[in-house]
Amino acid sequence: MLNRIISILTILFIITSCSIFQKDTFQGTWTMSITGDYSDSVEFVVAENNIFSFTKNISTQGQNYDARFNGKILEDGTMVCDVEVMSMKVVQFNGKMTYESGSGNWSGTGMSGSWTAVKK
Repeated sequence: MLNRIISILTILFIITSCSIFQKDTFQGTWTMSITGDYSDSVEFVVAENNIFSFTKNISTQGQNYDARFNGKILEDGTMVCDVEVMSMKVVQFNGKMTYESGSGNWSGTGMSGSWTAVKK
């Protein structure tokens, strides 16, 4: 019986430790709200090496485009993300991230705005 209790406590400790560790990282699924000359919401995953990349079909000025978002988060939380359409950089996102949220500005091709992000 004592061995069973010790095993259960050990498992609970390991699970708790792992979940605490995951909170101290940028890695995970994020939701970003974009406002300004273009407004939308996107979901993306930050990988273990603090980079992310995804494609989003956007509609602007009456046309649809596949936009490629390529970004990284530095150790200090600085986030930079370039957005390319047809292999041309059209917008850049800049800002600051914590392990739970982030915010900043974006601009390019005559458009600009701000963004906020929340880790799921």
